[in-house]
Amino acid sequence: MVERKYHVYRGEATQPLPISVLIQTANGFRCNIYMEVGSKQYNVKNYDECQSGVQSLNRNCVLCFDGSDEQEAEGRFRTLFGGQSKAV
Repeated sequence: MVERKYHVYRGEATQPLPISVLIQTANGFRCNIYMEVGSKQYNVKNYDECQSGVQSLNRNCVLCFDGSDEQEAEGRFRTLFGGQSKAV
């Protein structure tokens, strides 16, 4: 399993990625992709769960990738977040 911490905002004026972009990207991979917020875990491929998780976010998000193409998925999400990430 790969875990990565992402900055949701790059600056005060920058908006977070739309939920639809996160879900569409996640659905392009076979691995499980989860967002961890506090002690809760949300499936990024599920709209309702993803929406609940994103509403709880402050400035950082931990995404967990688990499956055969987890490295590729993590790389794509790193690109989505503009490289503004750091390892957990």
